[in-house]
Amino acid sequence: MKNIYLIYGLEDYLINKELKKIIDENNIIEDNITKYNLDIENVINAIEEASIVSMFDSKKIIICEGCSFLTGDNKKEINHDIDSLIKYINNPFTDVYLVFIVRKEKLDDRKKIVKELKKNSTVIECNKILSHNLNNYLRNYINENGYNIQNDALSLLIEKSSSNLSNLINECNKIFLYKEDDKNITAIDVDNLVFKNIEDNIFELINAILEKNKEKIINIYNDLLLKGEEPIKLIVMIANQFRLILQVKLMIKNGYKEKDMASIINEHPYRVKLATQTSFTINQLIKYLRQLQKLDFKIKSGEIDKNFGLEMFLLDI
Repeated sequence: MKNIYLIYGLEDYLINKELKKIIDENNIIEDNITKYNLDIENVINAIEEASIVSMFDSKKIIICEGCSFLTGDNKKEINHDIDSLIKYINNPFTDVYLVFIVRKEKLDDRKKIVKELKKNSTVIECNKILSHNLNNYLRNYINENGYNIQNDALSLLIEKSSSNLSNLINECNKIFLYKEDDKNITAIDVDNLVFKNIEDNIFELINAILEKNKEKIINIYNDLLLKGEEPIKLIVMIANQFRLILQVKLMIKNGYKEKDMASIINEHPYRVKLATQTSFTINQLIKYLRQLQKLDFKIKSGEIDKNFGLEMFLLDI
């Protein structure tokens, strides 16, 4: 296969892992790594760099990030020299590795350049690992590093990290240092070492709303603000949790079983279970989502202070 790679997907950890693998397997030193952002630079710059022959007969890698021109994004694009790119990928230099990284879920297969790249490169998809495959992936990672993890500990670790692979790997590496002596990871270890992420706090906030516990609502909200979370971001996250609950409620109404819903909507079973246990009605959820949409508009248009607006929504709900 020619020394051209097309890596795309939403999972940064997998993308970075594949990139490191290419660099390590070909023994490319740091001085021979060049990076371009093709959302702000023309691809011809990367092609010209790839065409420069090294005097020292050493391999080099050119990493092209951005690459919106390979997707269906409608953002204003640079007028890339596509003809020169196609000419190069059909006849690349032997000791030059050209890597295109697209941090998007899909490529635009209608474009000629995408078709040419797929035909003349190694294509690697790095999208999110489906929730029902995540357990096995994480267990294998832990075992490969010489550790064992109990089933309840693994479930708790995924739950606390919201199934985010990058977070999961970081938390695993942290636990490895702590458990270096006995190599056996328990639920107690996970509970002590892995702190709640923002999504867990948002779900706690939702539960406090359900309980109509205004003191708890304000305490959680203030704690999130102290951690530096922006009200606009919190509005989006609260709305996302309401949408998840609404989706689950609608699926239940249409006869879906809890065990099937997690894989269908690619959500961790724990989150689906929590959603099934809420007492919100479908009409309530729709009403709250509309209110959050209006609040978001009012904040962004300057009609209302962001902190005051979200606090009032939480207390009036």
